[in-house]
Parts: sequence; C-alpha cells; structure tokens
Amino acid sequence: MGTLIGALILAVVALAVIALVLWPLVTREPGDPPPDPVADARRAIDEDLQRSLAAVREIEMDHRAGNLSDDDFAALDRAERARAVELMRRVDELDGR
Repeated sequence: MGTLIGALILAVVALAVIALVLWPLVTREPGDPPPDPVADARRAIDEDLQRSLAAVREIEMDHRAGNLSDDDFAALDRAERARAVELMRRVDELDGR
C-alpha cells in the first residue's frame, strides 16, 4: 500500500513538472513570434542594471543619513558602480556597439 501511494505521488509530481515545461509551448498563439534569446538577455540585463542603479542611490542616501561610514560608503559605492558599468558594457555588446 505504501509503495502504491509513493508511486502515485511520484506520478503526480512528474505530470506537474511536464505541464510546467510544456505550458509555454501550448499557450503560444500560432502568429506569435518565436522567443528571442537576445531580447530576453537584454531584458534581464536591463532589470539588473536598474537594480544596480537603485542600489547606488540607496548607498548614497544611507551615507548622507549617517548610516554608512566614509570607508564603508567608498567600498560599497565603488563595487556597485563597477557592477553597473559592467552591466552597461554588456548592454552595449548586445546592441552591437
């Protein structure tokens, strides 16, 4: 009996995984353009860049509010700005510049 329940649970989980994987293929309309991996990568990088720029602003606000020492501010600001520059470079690469 325990083996039967285990097999049933395994079958339900397997069907759920298959449904999740196939769902985008099934719901796509025939006239929809195929997925564009470059556009998806660009969108992901843009989202990361926006988060990085927001982090730079927050680091600056924390420093102005006195929540960060000058040394901590300098280290955090330098690291986050370097991350933002790297993301901008990746956007430029995708744009073919």
